[in-house]
Amino acid sequence: MSAASSHSVAWQGGARARGQGHPAAPGRPLVSVIIVVKNGAATLARALESVWAQTYAPLEIIVRDGGSTDGTLDLLRRHADRLEVWSSAPDSGLYAAMNAALQEARGDWLLFLGADDELRPGFSAAAGQLREPHTLYYGDVLLASRQRRYDGVFTAAKLARRNICQQALFYPRAVFAQYNFDTRYRVLADWALNMRCWHDGRFRFQYVPEVIAEFNDSTGVSSRRSDAAFQRDYLALVRAHFSAPIYWWRRAVRTAAWPLRVLGWGR
Repeated sequence: MSAASSHSVAWQGGARARGQGHPAAPGRPLVSVIIVVKNGAATLARALESVWAQTYAPLEIIVRDGGSTDGTLDLLRRHADRLEVWSSAPDSGLYAAMNAALQEARGDWLLFLGADDELRPGFSAAAGQLREPHTLYYGDVLLASRQRRYDGVFTAAKLARRNICQQALFYPRAVFAQYNFDTRYRVLADWALNMRCWHDGRFRFQYVPEVIAEFNDSTGVSSRRSDAAFQRDYLALVRAHFSAPIYWWRRAVRTAAWPLRVLGWGR
């Protein structure tokens, strides 16, 4: 029996394994990198290599597979001893898988990396600045299709208009002691969560001017699928989590854009 398979046990109809992860470092918080994947064999190896290349420690990798039928499971078995936890079982969507992965993660901070994204050296630089356990630290990503940096310091008005890229955001564990991802939103549940955290006075956001990851903005899930439930609830979310002037501004923009969307000229 191989070292990888010796870690595997039955779990919810799939496979689960625990490896050794990265060693602890005194005085430095543990960071969990969570990767949710399904049939990602073509890109997952590069994503994992980008995590293993980081100089920051302590660091653990949690991989949650949704029941892949390509070579993803073979890849995970080969590298099981370098992953803190990997599991494979059917799930009901991207954010349901993330919520499940959170139950396995032990990190003081957590970052979600797409199976077709890659961490950059800025991840380690930013991780070394994690201090305050109720602060969401965020940086930038490099948009892979254009090699353009996204997206600087966020204000309330900016967050109401567009999201902080999930691959650039370190969530403190305290966030998930209060909230989970809302699985009604199939693509933009992280935006809904970020709005909620912005409104919650227990949390603050701090920008770190580093490129945390390279983000696949051309073929990733968020670029290929819309989120009708989020779009339906968008103004209610803005109204619940931001000031009245921001709400009325976003409502005016949406109202003005509606005829263009009907004609297929706008979004």
